[in-house]
Amino acid sequence: MLNRKAFSILELLVVITIIAIISVFGYPKVNKWLTDREISNEVNKFVAYFEEKKSEVDNKKYGLLVIGQTSPEQASSKNYYITNEEYAIQMKVPADGRTNRNNPSQYDNKSIMNYHKMCPGSPENSPDANWVTDASGAFQWPESVYTWPNKKYCVSRNAIMFPGELEFNVTATEKASFVVCSRSNTTNSSGNNRCNYSNKNEHRYAVQIARNLDLKVFKYNLKSDQWLELKR
Repeated sequence: MLNRKAFSILELLVVITIIAIISVFGYPKVNKWLTDREISNEVNKFVAYFEEKKSEVDNKKYGLLVIGQTSPEQASSKNYYITNEEYAIQMKVPADGRTNRNNPSQYDNKSIMNYHKMCPGSPENSPDANWVTDASGAFQWPESVYTWPNKKYCVSRNAIMFPGELEFNVTATEKASFVVCSRSNTTNSSGNNRCNYSNKNEHRYAVQIARNLDLKVFKYNLKSDQWLELKR
């Protein structure tokens, strides 16, 4: 006959205890890993989106594009663009009257945009170009993140226009444009848990939009208290 042996009550209690110990000590690590992976995925989505829009500008879908990106509690993200025809007017020398506000000598007969090689910070309020508002294809961060600062970035063919300020140092030689944080351990208000580059919180990533429109991503390492560049 087969010798059938069942688990004793003591053996079952030992197994249950081991499972409980593993759950107590393992769950925080798994939860942190999942949170970090979620933020990393969102940053990668922005990078892919930016690269896609840069390609569209290079292929003349737009004459010039300004990308908006905001946290969900801010106003909905909007992009702004000018057509190829408007871009040609903006780059014409001597400039059209409206593009240099009827003061050609001030800008060496160039438009304000052409002279400064910079998109306006608020295209919706710019009187110099016929900007088109586009909310349908804009990038929107999900409810799981905060971003700082909420800014717009200019995308132009051959990176002729200045894309936007690099806001803060992440290493001795590198600066970044904005930081992305997890809402699980940061806030968008003042204090030690604010989402920015200086507070020492985990799950923070920084994105650099360089002058030539190349992108780099950095991750904050809490243990070493350093921003480390991630290879893409």
